Amino acid sequence: MFDKLFGKKKLHDQTDISKRFNLIGRVGQGSMSKVWKATDLQTGRTVALKVLDKEKTAKFEERFRGLHKPSEGEVAMSLNHPNIVKTHEFGWTLEDEMFLVMEFVEGVGLSLLVDLQNEEMKRYRLRYMIQIGEALQHFHQQNWIHRDICPRNVMISDEKCAKMIDFGLVVPNTPDFRKPGNRTGTASYMAPELIKRQSTDQRLDIFSYAVTCFEMYTKRFPWEAALTIDAVLQHINKPPVQISTLIPAIDKQVAAAIMKGLEANPDQRWQKVGDMVAEFRDAEQRLVRMAREAAAKAKGGAPAEPVKPAEKKSGTVMPASSAQPSSSGSTSAPPSSGAPKSSPSVSAKKSKRRPSDDDVDLNEMFGD
Repeated sequence: MFDKLFGKKKLHDQTDISKRFNLIGRVGQGSMSKVWKATDLQTGRTVALKVLDKEKTAKFEERFRGLHKPSEGEVAMSLNHPNIVKTHEFGWTLEDEMFLVMEFVEGVGLSLLVDLQNEEMKRYRLRYMIQIGEALQHFHQQNWIHRDICPRNVMISDEKCAKMIDFGLVVPNTPDFRKPGNRTGTASYMAPELIKRQSTDQRLDIFSYAVTCFEMYTKRFPWEAALTIDAVLQHINKPPVQISTLIPAIDKQVAAAIMKGLEANPDQRWQKVGDMVAEFRDAEQRLVRMAREAAAKAKGGAPAEPVKPAEKKSGTVMPASSAQPSSSGSTSAPPSSGAPKSSPSVSAKKSKRRPSDDDVDLNEMFGD
């Protein structure tokens, strides 16, 4: 009775997730959330249930007091792209923690493939780079800044389709949110302007995307892993390692596109992520054409038919050809379609998590 009269009023409806969902098992944990594979007892579908850490989320949101920052759930619900995990709904638990109900992706984390550098990675990485870039382009078109593009936040489905899965640090691409001061993110992927406490915009995502692409080829960062303040400052004080030095066989057009994305001065970087992705698409088409011609010549048959312009299907660019280029220009058998065959959000096969993957707050690292 006393609680009803004087207790804090609920700002929103709350859900008993223990009754709404059958939690099958934990499949992931970020710095600000936990994720379960679950059965939604209302719909019967298998989902990824993401529950945000209440205290850590509140601490992050506090820096935007008075700016009406959208929640992660609101951001996620605004996105509709085949290379971005679909969010069905969001709400609050009985403990007033936000939860997101997302599609479940059967597959592996991109960070695991980066570490393995197996045949799958070598065969499909150019396709994955295009898909991630197209997801980021959609993100930017919705006027968001992601702020945490890295392999840890990308899943690769069993259908060989890249899916962006995390939106915890996202802010609107508006003047109030571009002001200096917010220096959270994953240290090894941070753009120099963010580290230097300058104004930021969507070009910091292009930098992080370029670091991700670099890592997909080399299994390392363009600088030493940013685990200390000194390592973070390398993004300002040292030029990145040339990717062609590490991977001499890399296609020159692909290498040039990645290195331009790593420019310290954002004015010298790609200004739109779509322009960077266009370079990858063009390289893919050229490599496919070369592979088909080489295959035809090896068989002593007629010259291969010209490659038609790439067809864009459901947000995934697929060349109209029968061969798929690898990163260095060799080819392999044609892959399956980039679009998933079924509605698969976070995988049962956990991403490999490294110390450099953790989200950090540079304001705390630098003591300001």
